[in-house]
Amino acid sequence: MLRTVLPSLIAALALAAPSAAGAQAPTSVPVQTVAVNGATLGYRVLNPDAKGRPLVLICGYGFTMSEWDPSFVERLAQGRTVVLFDNRGIGTSSGPVKGLTIQTMADDTAGLIRALKLGRPDVLGWSMGGYVAQELALDSPRLVRRLILASTDPGSPRAKEPSSNVVATLTNPDLTPSDLLPVLFPSDQQAAGQAWLAAVGAQPNLTAADFNTPGDTMNEQELANAQRWYGRGQGTYARLPKLRARTLIGYGTQDVIVPPGNAKLLARRIPHRTLMRVPDAGHAFLFQQPAAKAAAFDRFLDRR
Repeated sequence: MLRTVLPSLIAALALAAPSAAGAQAPTSVPVQTVAVNGATLGYRVLNPDAKGRPLVLICGYGFTMSEWDPSFVERLAQGRTVVLFDNRGIGTSSGPVKGLTIQTMADDTAGLIRALKLGRPDVLGWSMGGYVAQELALDSPRLVRRLILASTDPGSPRAKEPSSNVVATLTNPDLTPSDLLPVLFPSDQQAAGQAWLAAVGAQPNLTAADFNTPGDTMNEQELANAQRWYGRGQGTYARLPKLRARTLIGYGTQDVIVPPGNAKLLARRIPHRTLMRVPDAGHAFLFQQPAAKAAAFDRFLDRR
């Protein structure tokens, strides 16, 4: 989805725009690496001395940790440690990707949590990152306290997939910004999409590695997202009633990538859940008024 447009577009924005991000902008924090499950994961830790429970953010398809909206991340990091990382084979991470599955990425995330001695952090997964977060919480319940699932689905043939037109747009090798933003944001929210791109591009210390999207990784992520997630016996649908983490399910009512019906499907299957409906919002609802969305997530995570 993002592989053909964002690296070059954001790089151009980074060169053209002055750096407006503050000292705790995600890219102002040095990248560190850790060896996990035969991969080397690049990660950043914001506000490491915070007393609050850590929060781990899991990226979506074709997405690197430098592409989270900086004001969204900064707001989350005000009272807690926030850990960002790149999935294997993308961004600042490396490792074999042949046969990549959502389970592989969940195992990597579990290894990262253990290696960084995060205890039982909260976890936020967006889009494909939500698939990873579900697998993580089901397989390693002692590693996840609370869960935020944003713009995601439970897989299996029960999940509602995007239309063929949307799939064709996202997989178009000649995808342009004018093609991309309308599938991430509603037609009347295109300014939010432009603001997101500009905010990411204005971060300090950006390098080519921050937007590294190798073709083999993208192909394998695409397979992991499609036939290895939606096939018979795949996904988490059948196992979700066993999920014990308190879960916030957030979705935009105009999401055309993960249709809104998936949020209701998740809500029917997850025992301890809260549904967050965001009107006039798309797949990237987190980046429409990003600080406000982060504040809403804060309230869920801090709730007793």
